[in-house]
Amino acid sequence: MTTVKTRLRNALSNLDLGIVLLVAAAVSVLDLLNMLGDGQSDKLILPVLALLAFVWIRDRNRQAKVADQIAEMTRTADGMWRLLSSGDSVKSLNGSAISRVLAEARAGSDLWLFKGGTGTYIRAVTLPECIERAKRTRSRLRFLLELLDPTNVPLCEAYTQLHRNLANDGDEEKGWKALDTRKDVYATILAACWYRQHNSQLLEMRIGLSATISLFRCDLTAHHLVITQRGPEFPGLAIPRDSPHYNPWLVELENSLHQTRQLNMDSAPRLSAEPTVPETRELFAALGIPLTEEFKDSDVKAIARGALNQVDPYQGRVQVPAPSVN
Repeated sequence: MTTVKTRLRNALSNLDLGIVLLVAAAVSVLDLLNMLGDGQSDKLILPVLALLAFVWIRDRNRQAKVADQIAEMTRTADGMWRLLSSGDSVKSLNGSAISRVLAEARAGSDLWLFKGGTGTYIRAVTLPECIERAKRTRSRLRFLLELLDPTNVPLCEAYTQLHRNLANDGDEEKGWKALDTRKDVYATILAACWYRQHNSQLLEMRIGLSATISLFRCDLTAHHLVITQRGPEFPGLAIPRDSPHYNPWLVELENSLHQTRQLNMDSAPRLSAEPTVPETRELFAALGIPLTEEFKDSDVKAIARGALNQVDPYQGRVQVPAPSVN
């Protein structure tokens, strides 16, 4: 039904050009059949050319308007969001719908490709639930994570400032510091290493550290690509696997991950059930992202504690559906 509507809409938008071609074809046929008097075909050429020029000028104006609209839309995050959400195969989601789509993916996807900032929700909800489901079903998981580079201090300061500027008065983010952002990323990396070591037969893990920041977070699963903003209260997008947009996004996100600073997770030392401060420091030194002197032991303890803390950071902000059990 959608295909028929699309074809009909395209046909109507090109109706004027079709009329020009039809008139030109009719004049040519009549002239070939000698049904036009001497000079009559020449008189008809000018009106046809005039109509063709009109169509061409109108088409140029239409293209210019579209270009202006795209330029205007991409100047702001909201505009870019409207541009991304245009199309029949892209669905706009509210908070509860975002939670439902992600919960369904956790219950059945064997692939998770994430591109975002600190990965707080990934380590607290997505990774633990996917591991539990994999254990029940004895299936393998592939996790690809693109996170901020916690050793890039100016980058983490810019990310923190961006979210402070976007936060409302009274929000926790208003008091957030660059060190807090860095600790959050380190906690996600520690969690990924811990789950990989304790589930080596089930979990394939890859982590890349990015030198850029974005307002958008991408969660690509075997069923959907879900693009969100700062949290579930803000609108999100869902692109199903059968959409023509899905595979280009998959290639884009894989290429983006490929261009990041890759962590050699095979070099990670063995972690205990509850990683200690020395273990945590040794882990990040082995990964090539050591904790500098500004990270006191209390900060390192907070990183280790936060890594395995499975409290949903968005708990209470939206209703999160319980994942289905396979």
